[in-house]
Amino acid sequence: MPRSPLSSPGPSRPAAGPDRRTLLRAAVGVGLGLVGLTACGTGGDPTTTSPTVSTSDPLAPPSPIRTPTPDSPVRRVITLSSADLDVLLALGREPVAAWAADGTGRRPWRDHAAPPAPDWGGPGLPSLRSLLPFGVDGFALAAADPTEAQLRGFEQLAAVMVDPAGRPGWRRHLDLVADAVGRDPDPAAEAAEEALDAWTRGQRRLGVEALVVVVGTGALPDTPVATLDGRSPFGREIRGLGLDVVSYPDPRPYRDLRRSGVQVVRVDPRDGDLVAAVRQPSVSSLPWALGRLVEGRRPA
Repeated sequence: MPRSPLSSPGPSRPAAGPDRRTLLRAAVGVGLGLVGLTACGTGGDPTTTSPTVSTSDPLAPPSPIRTPTPDSPVRRVITLSSADLDVLLALGREPVAAWAADGTGRRPWRDHAAPPAPDWGGPGLPSLRSLLPFGVDGFALAAADPTEAQLRGFEQLAAVMVDPAGRPGWRRHLDLVADAVGRDPDPAAEAAEEALDAWTRGQRRLGVEALVVVVGTGALPDTPVATLDGRSPFGREIRGLGLDVVSYPDPRPYRDLRRSGVQVVRVDPRDGDLVAAVRQPSVSSLPWALGRLVEGRRPA
């Protein structure tokens, strides 16, 4: 059984986590109506594990065949997720078109007019037919979670920007796209790191060792609430800052979540901006989301 993140005064090292099949079953069983914003809900103790990807796993992310090369940077890019759009804009590049499940318009961390969008009203990622008119030479979809069939289809039209290991963290994501489009990632990375370091120092000064992210509209002390899965992209980013993420596989009374050294924060499903930032943390949305979550809050 994984140990509690509060069993030692410093941050714990995450244990080796379940495979993608286990994570997929957990995500399907959530029932919270938040695509990709994974919360726990089956019973047991808090966990702080992180996923590992096995190359022999049939559910492992597909590996790209057609990728950009350093001697031929991509010029005309379509982004296919909110986080991919954030990254390209942070690098000072404009996509020729963009699509995201939660929209491509302005956000608190993205004060930018929405780029053209493919004419696509179907489920999931846009069809190849809807993308043809833009004449692109690259697709940024590292945070879009394409299936193997979709990835092979996109590769028929252009090179793809995707991490073979799965959805990347914010820094790996930034470097991946920067390499593809021939841009320097350091200015955007330095700004994000400065903001994240300041946030982490602020939490440490308050005695915070771990976060619990509640997913819900609000709760009385005895109301059972769901918590964000620590293995989610957002949970992995928090752990990357040196703090633990406490998550429970079953709803727990709100009052039971408050402990010494634990910062309890809440994602309201009605807050589209916060949901988008937590679901797909990026170089620009992650610092904003962390600041928004702890605003005015103190640990127990």
